[in-house]
Amino acid sequence: MKKILLIAMGLLAAFALKAALTIPFTEVPYNVNYHWGIIDVNIAHGTVKYQCDGTNFSGTLDGVSIPWEGHVIVVSDTLHTQMLPGQKYSLEKITYQSGWYRRPKAKYFRSNDYDAANPANYKNIAGEGQYDASNNSMEAIAITSDMIGMYYYANEIDFEAMEPNQEITLPIEGVYAQEVKITYQGKGSYEIENTTYPTYNVMFEYNYHGKMSGYPVQMRIRQSDRLPIFLSASIPVGKVEMIYNP
Repeated sequence: MKKILLIAMGLLAAFALKAALTIPFTEVPYNVNYHWGIIDVNIAHGTVKYQCDGTNFSGTLDGVSIPWEGHVIVVSDTLHTQMLPGQKYSLEKITYQSGWYRRPKAKYFRSNDYDAANPANYKNIAGEGQYDASNNSMEAIAITSDMIGMYYYANEIDFEAMEPNQEITLPIEGVYAQEVKITYQGKGSYEIENTTYPTYNVMFEYNYHGKMSGYPVQMRIRQSDRLPIFLSASIPVGKVEMIYNP
């Protein structure tokens, strides 16, 4: 019996080691493009930063738009999670999540008088702040904050073992999303500044309150280092793309 218990404990330890995933601090700059009919413009620049110590994953997404109708749009998201061992993939337990939306006038944003901490200048997904942001805007901020978790799964999922169109659904323990459905679309490639990168192509969509968000996101993950180099989502008026800026 003692030998059986030792073997069982060894198998559990091996499983735990397999489930643990360490991701060094990574900073990824993006250009954000907007397409609608004949409109095709670079509208913003953003940065995603993330890391994982084996269990605790943290990431941030920050973006600032070009001046648009006299204003700039400023988005700041943070996600902290525990990635707990699951049968095959880690289970995401959110320990902290925030998403901030600001839309100051461009001249005010660039002046010394601008105070990002002033409640009149922001709204966040916790309902704090006094800025008059639409429900659609805040829903988009919540989705982008949840989306940071995909940078973990981009590193963990064994795409080589998957077949094109294979789907996996991963539960999320958090305030907003309950699960994420990931569809592996197969291998591909993507060209940035005359360099072509082999990629794993996936589509993912979050479930909120028993209903899919309606905003599926296309992601292309560089095979060599699992870096997401392209993300694209359709919105009611056009399409938004995040493209890695090497």
